[in-house]
Order: sequence, then C-alpha cells, then structure tokens
Amino acid sequence: MAVGKKEKPVAKKKSPEKGKAPNAKTSPATPPAAVKQRTVVTPWRDTLEFNETYAGLFGKGSKTADRRQALSKIRVWGLRRANLCPAAVLATSVLVQAQLADKEGNATIQTTYASAFSRFYNFMSSIIQGHNMSSMYETAKELGLQSFIVDLRHLCAHGQELPPVEVLRSTSQHCLEWLRTYYWLPHKESLSNLDAGKLQRKDKLKFEEEVSSLLEIYDLTLECLLRGADKLKAISKLKSSAEFNKIRVYSSGKKAKVSKEILDSVLSDLSVKIKRHSSSMKDLLDIYMGCLLKMQYFLGVGLEIGDDEDALVAGTQDLFRLLAMQGYIESFFVALVRLAENPNESDERRLGARYWATKMIQTFGMLFRMKRMYKEELDLDNKLKPVDFSSLNTNVHSKTMRRLLVHSGVDSAVTLIFGDNPKKAKTWVFDREFIMQRVPPFSEYSGAILKGLLPLADPPFSQTQLEALTNLCSIRLKEDQKPGEPEPMEDDSSSEESYSLDYLEKLLSAQAQSRGNTFSSVETSDLGFWSIEKDNDWSKCALGVLPWAQ
Repeated sequence: MAVGKKEKPVAKKKSPEKGKAPNAKTSPATPPAAVKQRTVVTPWRDTLEFNETYAGLFGKGSKTADRRQALSKIRVWGLRRANLCPAAVLATSVLVQAQLADKEGNATIQTTYASAFSRFYNFMSSIIQGHNMSSMYETAKELGLQSFIVDLRHLCAHGQELPPVEVLRSTSQHCLEWLRTYYWLPHKESLSNLDAGKLQRKDKLKFEEEVSSLLEIYDLTLECLLRGADKLKAISKLKSSAEFNKIRVYSSGKKAKVSKEILDSVLSDLSVKIKRHSSSMKDLLDIYMGCLLKMQYFLGVGLEIGDDEDALVAGTQDLFRLLAMQGYIESFFVALVRLAENPNESDERRLGARYWATKMIQTFGMLFRMKRMYKEELDLDNKLKPVDFSSLNTNVHSKTMRRLLVHSGVDSAVTLIFGDNPKKAKTWVFDREFIMQRVPPFSEYSGAILKGLLPLADPPFSQTQLEALTNLCSIRLKEDQKPGEPEPMEDDSSSEESYSLDYLEKLLSAQAQSRGNTFSSVETSDLGFWSIEKDNDWSKCALGVLPWAQ
C-alpha cells in the first residue's frame, strides 16, 4: 500500500515595478502549502518493490536479466489489480519487451515495434480522453508528447507500409524516457508506505474509538470495584490522575456515584451503540470483538482473584448477559479460544483468555443440561409451562428456571449465568470439526478448553471415547501426574509416542471405526513422503511474494 503526495502549484509573485522601491516593511513570507496525500491501492506491495522495478527498467547498470525480472514483476502487478493496473506501467512493459526482442535479433522486429508502439498509445488513450485527431494533438501536447507521436501511431495502425525500424526504435526509446519522466520518476519520489490496517472508513474509525473508550472505562471501573474502591474518592486514590479523570468525566455526565452504576451506564451505552450500527456496518463484529479483547484488567483479573471469584462473577455477569442478548456470546467465545491458541500473544493474555473461555464452557454445559432436563420433563408432562431461556439474562427468573438452575449441578455464585439470544435460541453444543481444530494448537493455554469442549461434542462421543479423550487431555496437561511419579506408558511404546497429539487423532479415528461411527475421516500426520507446510502463513502473503521474502 502506498500514498501518493500531490503538491499544489505555488502562484508566482509579481516583481516590483520599475522606479518604485520596495516597501521597507515586508510582510512575513507565507509558509509553503502543505503537501496533500492521496491514498491509492497500488499493485506493488510497498515502495521497495516499486523502486526495485524502477531500477531494473531504467537503472544505469541495468542488464537484460534485470529488465526481464522487472517485466515479471509487472506481470504480477497485472494479476493483482487486473484492469486497474496503471496504464503507464502496462505501456512501459510492452515497449521494454520490444526492445528485448530487438536485442535478440528478432526477424520481425519491425512488426514487433509497430505493435508495441500501437499498444503503448492505446494504453495511454485512457489519459488522452479525446477521440478525434484534433483533440489527440492537443492532449498529446499537454502531456508533453510531440505531435509526430500521433502521426506515427496512425501509420502503424492504418498505414499501408510500416515506418522504418530505425524510426520505430528511436521513437520507442523516446516514449520510454517520456514514461520515466512523466510517471515513474514522480511516483518514485512521492510514494510512501501506509499500513493497510489503518485504512478504514471514517464511520468505522469513529465507531471503534467510541466502543474502545467505553470499554476502557468499563475495564478501569471493574478493577476499582473488585479492589474495593466504590466511590470516586476511593477511586482517585487507586488510579492515576489520567485514568481517574476519564472515570470522573464519564460518571459526572451519567450522574453515576458508585462503581456499579458506572458499569451499568457503560453497558447501557454500549448496547445502544451496537444496536444503532448493527445493520449498517459490515465489520461491526470484528471491531467489537477486537475492542473487547483490548481490556487489560478484564483479561488478567481471573488469574489473581483468588478466593473472591464470586465477586468477579458478580461484577462481570452483566457484560456476558449483554453479549448473550446481542447474539455475540458464541463469537466472543471463539475469539477467546483463538487468543489462547495464538503463540504470538503474551502469556498473560493467553492465560486470561483460557480462564474466561473455561468459565463460559461451564455455562454452556449448564445450559445444555438445563435444556435436556426441561425436555425430559416436557415429554412426561406436555402441560408444563413454557420456559424462556433468554430470561437468564436478567435477575428475575421463573420458579421452573430456578429449579432447573439448582439441578444443573453448578455453583451459581461462581458460575456466569447467561442465556439465549431472545431472537434465536441455541442448543449449546459444538460440532466435532470445531473440536478437532483445537487439537493441533494444543498447549498448556488451550488444553483445558479442548478438555471442556469434549462433553459438548455434536454428535456426542461415546462414554468410552469421552473417558479416553478426557484422560488423555489430563495427562497432556499433567493434571493427574503426582510429583515424582513417572508418566504413564502403554505396552512397549514410550510416553512421548503414546500421548502425543498425533495419538489423540489416531485414537479418535480408531474408536470411531471400531464402533461404526461416521466420524472416521480424522486426518493424521501419515502422509507418506509428503509433508504439510506449517511454518509459513501463506494467507498473509501478497500475490507473487514468498513468505520468507516478506
């Protein structure tokens, strides 16, 4: 991505008339006009790629191999941008190809030059807007092309005889020099790189700033609430002056006096803002999830809360209920899982993501059991009152819902209580493909998530499979290994071979095949002499650029 700088022409100052002395007091010189930058999506990856191509085409020490390399790069540019590749770049390539053919001693070089020259003119016709001869001459003059270029193009396209090869050769060189001066050199001097991630519409940038600001207030206030700083006076002692000022300004505008009121106001504003943009902004979900994962204290609080986990759950309950009401709870869970699996993230963030993902899995299991119990009761008594599981997103629960919560087998004091989206109820299970995608990045950060997802598989694992896989995850996480106790072994195989991630895949496949399960196409690492490339992320490579050349 590159940005072109376009300078405004500076008006000429009139010289003082003869016989008149200049004023003694001269006004201060006006500063030069600011250079305007225009954002352009270019076919070249960055300025370095453009400069290398320029050097290959026009450099003093450029050889035939360098020019061919530059032409190959231009062909890649054409693939990247198709008909949006700049006409001047394509016009340059056809003339250089003709010159290279001339060096090789092409027998039909006259025809080659004539065809290249005609194509050059056709490419530049996108700049030369007129189509009658008169306007062509006028526009050519404005661009700096001599009038004989128009005449020569007419002879090449419509004449009975082609111009002499010497004329075509010298004209092609002249046109290449014009292209260098007119297009390549100005771009070489004015282009600058731009991070593609910063290219967002103004409304998206504004939305992201507003959501980030609200969640920053939430993050700061949550820390104050859990550390016992309830009122502004106590908050001022806990937070820095800059952070306290953000909370103070927001709370005064909302007339909130204590931490809980501030958190409620933030969630209310967040709900209104998301609802306002949910139908008009395409990337709202990605922006929303990204802002949520920027909360620093929120991600790390579960690791240091200790015995006060009930206070943490009570303080964050409404945030998860809001996500459930908005229909984004599953998206947030997936975002946490991917954060825990990402080796490029810090250990603190990955551990925090693991904590919240496992807490959400507990809730998913609770909802799964509650819905199963309610269905069994409904099968026995069809006159049973209907239950709305979205009511779990509030503090008011029906008698049936309270009973189901009690029998779900969870401690409500340390369990996040949220329910369905009112518009779309969901059965909280995860297909096996999603669960198997958690196997390759298995680590101390994500292993607990995989272990927690096993009982929620769809179709469900058999009891034997579930016990074997849960035990394997526990062994991998060293949960069942006592200090000084050797790792378990099977038969004559070493523990490293028996309890590797490949073994997990083979175990699933073998058990599925032995029981006639449809889930028998589990991929393993047995690919013969072929191997899968895992070290490079090809999805982030520009077309025509190798990952190791990034």
